[in-house]
Amino acid sequence: MDDQKVKGQKNGLCNRTACQSPYHVVYYNQSTRAYYCSSCAKKINDANRKDFGGELCILEDEPKDNA
Repeated sequence: MDDQKVKGQKNGLCNRTACQSPYHVVYYNQSTRAYYCSSCAKKINDANRKDFGGELCILEDEPKDNA
C-alpha cells in the first residue's frame, strides 16, 4: 500500500476527479488543501484569477512543514 498513489497528495493523483493524473502533481491548492497536476492547476488559477483576481494553486518545490 505504501507505493500506491493517493488522490490529492503531493506526487500522488491529481485531486480533480475528472483528471486524476499521476504526473507532476506538485501544485498545492490553498483553498482545498490538496494537490493538482500542472494542467488542472492552470485551469483552476485561470478561473480564480478571472473571478477573484488571484491564484489558488502554487507550485510547491519544498515539502510542506506540517509541524
